[in-house]
Amino acid sequence: MHGEPVQRLLGVEQLAPDSAELAQLLTADPASEVRVAAAQRCTDIATLLAALRTESDPAVKLAVASALGPALATMPDGACAQAILESDDCTDALRADVVRRARDSERRRKAIQHIGDEVLLVELALGAEHAETRMAAAERVRSKTGLERLADAAKDKDRGVARLARQRIESINSRRRRQAEAEAIITQLETLETDPGPILTGVVELDRRWAALDMSGDPELLEGFRIARAKVQARFDREQQTQRARLHFERRMREWSGTLGSALTLEASADAEALARMHTELAALRALAQEHGAAAALAQLDEAERFIRKREEEQQAHEIARSLVLEAEQLAAGEHRDSAQLVVRWQALNRAVRTPDLTRRFESAVLAIEKRRLDDVEAAKQEAIAKRHRLHALLHDAEQALAAGQLQAARAAADGIRPLRSGAGNLPRPTAQRISRLLQQLAELERWESFGQHNARIQLCERAQALSTQKTDPAQLAREVQALRKEWKALDEQHAGVPKALWERFDAACEKAYAPAAKHFAELAARNKETRRRREEFSAAAAEHASALLNDPRDWREIERWLRDTDRKWREGDLGSVNPGAWKTLDAKHKAALAPLREALVAARDQARANRQALIEEAMALAPKATGSDALSQIKAIQARWQEQAKALPLRRSDETALWEQFRVACNAVFSARHAKRKEAEGRRQDLRRSLESVCAQLETLAMGSDSAGVEMDDQTIRREQREQQGQWATQSAAMGPAARELESRFKRANAAIDAMLSARAKSRGAAVWKTLAAKERLCEALDVLVQSGAEASGYGTSPAAVRDQWTALPSLPETWEKKMLVRRDAALSALTDSASVGEYSSKVNQGAESRMRYLVELELSLGLDSPAEFQEQRLALQVKQLKARFKGAASAGAPGPGERLLTWCTHPGVCSVQDRERVDRIFAEIAKTRAGS
Repeated sequence: MHGEPVQRLLGVEQLAPDSAELAQLLTADPASEVRVAAAQRCTDIATLLAALRTESDPAVKLAVASALGPALATMPDGACAQAILESDDCTDALRADVVRRARDSERRRKAIQHIGDEVLLVELALGAEHAETRMAAAERVRSKTGLERLADAAKDKDRGVARLARQRIESINSRRRRQAEAEAIITQLETLETDPGPILTGVVELDRRWAALDMSGDPELLEGFRIARAKVQARFDREQQTQRARLHFERRMREWSGTLGSALTLEASADAEALARMHTELAALRALAQEHGAAAALAQLDEAERFIRKREEEQQAHEIARSLVLEAEQLAAGEHRDSAQLVVRWQALNRAVRTPDLTRRFESAVLAIEKRRLDDVEAAKQEAIAKRHRLHALLHDAEQALAAGQLQAARAAADGIRPLRSGAGNLPRPTAQRISRLLQQLAELERWESFGQHNARIQLCERAQALSTQKTDPAQLAREVQALRKEWKALDEQHAGVPKALWERFDAACEKAYAPAAKHFAELAARNKETRRRREEFSAAAAEHASALLNDPRDWREIERWLRDTDRKWREGDLGSVNPGAWKTLDAKHKAALAPLREALVAARDQARANRQALIEEAMALAPKATGSDALSQIKAIQARWQEQAKALPLRRSDETALWEQFRVACNAVFSARHAKRKEAEGRRQDLRRSLESVCAQLETLAMGSDSAGVEMDDQTIRREQREQQGQWATQSAAMGPAARELESRFKRANAAIDAMLSARAKSRGAAVWKTLAAKERLCEALDVLVQSGAEASGYGTSPAAVRDQWTALPSLPETWEKKMLVRRDAALSALTDSASVGEYSSKVNQGAESRMRYLVELELSLGLDSPAEFQEQRLALQVKQLKARFKGAASAGAPGPGERLLTWCTHPGVCSVQDRERVDRIFAEIAKTRAGS
């Protein structure tokens, strides 16, 4: 470093603005003029900020701030610039300089937000270049002085700023008026707190006036109003407490008076304890009345005291009456039946004491005693009547039995009448005559009955003797003898007194008559015994033979035949018959003897049935595998095994038929499945061929550019349909195998025709895309011209709706192209409809003019078109740059082509001159020609 400041000043001019040596001179050089020159030369923001924090010389500090303002205004890193503007090291003057110089509206807004000096804010609001900047600065001015200055100065410059300042001033004046009103309300509230008169109306009016004020932004006045209102509320609370105490005393007096009136009536049963409690409550109420000075209440309490004393005297008389009622109720609850003395004592009491309730209870008790006496009389009367009714019923039954000849029943009824006569009272004379007549007739008939019994028994003896001389069937003879004995027994039931000699005569005659029948039955029993013996021997022999048949080897056909023959002999042979009881026993023993053989046969049949069922299941299991190579041999082997088992042990016909039907169905299912499989395979081959032919036909239809209905299809739909048909061909041709080769040439021809048709469509569509892009770029350029001229879209018949309609009328571009062009169109429309964004959009158009010119030169160079003479130098520089990149081996594969460059140019807003428009038209025509040729 040179020792002379002058030499260092010359060196500053030679150093780079962002060099470390320049930063060293700025922060460490002892000469202030060198530091000023270094600050003016330096563009490194970090160095300038460090110097601004550490510099103490005002001149150097001013130079650093002057250099730092443009640097912050043009700094590309927005986040870093915002952090510097928000830091404490950044001064308000520096922030104001950034606001004046910055092109970024967001950076200007952030700088204004952190300016605290109202003088600077007023200057920015009056002199800033952009309207939104002026408005943002005006919004930060808060003092009335600053607002008045701003309103006066901006009156003829910026109406929006002037209107905002006037509104703020009016708001400040309105707030001060509300504060004065609020202070007056608080003063009046404090006055009302000590006012001796009624204040409720005044407080309500003040509350209403306070509610009309919006003092939410002034906590001091809010607190003052709250304190004053709390004092008034405390006064209200004291008055209400006093009023509530007085009302509570009056309500207690009313309640006590009502309770006293109900408790001290003659009907109420107030005891001594209740009266003492009333004296206590009276004393307490008297003390409260004296405390409140209630003369009327004291007079009312004196009257109540006199009434209580009178009630005490009446209470004693009531106790006497209640004791008499209790005595009557106790007698009524017992067995007492005399109430004369109780009535006399009750009538001797004073009428005032005999309350309705006590009178009702006393009369109920007396009535209960009297009712008990009357019930006893009535019970004795009813008992006599019941006995008389019973006597008449027995008398009627006896007469009926006597009329029917039932002497024993008549005698039993007559014996029941005798004990009832003593308790039935005096019987009517007709009843007494009927009883006398009944007894007389009964005695006479009993004498005749004894005579008739004797004659009937003699006749039975003669009939038994006559049977012994008759030739009658033994069974009939036995029945007649049994009938004679039953008749004799019936006579015994009617009259038991029979002479012994007469009974012996009858019994001997019956024995003699029954003797032939007894002999017949004995012979019959002997024959039954012999038959039983033969059947028992047959059963034993059958059991022995059955045991022999159970030995191996077992011939089930022979066993079944032998069991069938044995059952027929047992039931239909010549073994003879026995009585049913013996037959049941013999048949059970015979079945038990053959049971092991039958069970073995049943078990063998069950096993044979299970074997047949297993064969059926094997045949059914073969149905899913019927198309296998060995399925036919397996089903034939199963059929052979079925025949072998059927010959070895035939089942019952019903079982055999059912199982055979199942087996036949299972076998037929195997044969039918094999036949159906062959038929299905042939049908599948035919279906696959038809499907492949349909695929070829569909592809041939697609090659014509339309569907089967003749409707034209787009390229994407045709490609999608082609891929689907190709997928179906790949799947179905693989399944069909070699048979698909004869259709393959037709399939390839159809695909080639589709590719050729789509290629022709793409070539014809390419030129239309570039025409559409050129038309939409011209529409966007027309909007940019309106923005640059400051005219409104509606004034030129170019409203947003009309522009969108024109845009929609044009064909659609590829999706990505369309989105980019829509961004340019919508930005221009937004600038036309929003005056605040016109400046920003115009700045963007101006900034992009140079890049648009560069794109045109690049496009002309890449397409081999001539550029105007004024752009030859720029074109030559671009060629040199491309050659250098090529020599350095830079990859050109990722570089955008002419089409992409042209699209980029179209998406940038801007306005073309007549010459540039001709150049753009040539570029569009050349690209369309190149793409169509490719």
